[in-house]
Amino acid sequence: YQDRAYYRVELDRDIDNPDQRLTEDVAAFTKVSLDFFITVLTAVIDLASFSGILYSIYPNLFYAIFAYATFGSLTTVALGKTLVGQNAQQLLKEADLRYSLVRLCE
Repeated sequence: YQDRAYYRVELDRDIDNPDQRLTEDVAAFTKVSLDFFITVLTAVIDLASFSGILYSIYPNLFYAIFAYATFGSLTTVALGKTLVGQNAQQLLKEADLRYSLVRLCE
């Protein structure tokens, strides 16, 4: 409530439905962060346990699989960069839809 910032945000039409956008952003951030952490932790555990076994059995196969995984990861990152902007656009359109639906019900 400091300096009536809430009222200024409501009057400024450059920022539409900030409360819904914040709620959606926090929910999306926490879900993605938790999923990412669990995925990375599982991958590290799997890598540590299976790498030692595979290397002790057949070192050349270990190097080939490591190179293949590196190539696949770099390709995925390169192709996935466009998805970041598309995800932001989707969240923007969903927030606008929710805002319009709330205004329609009022």
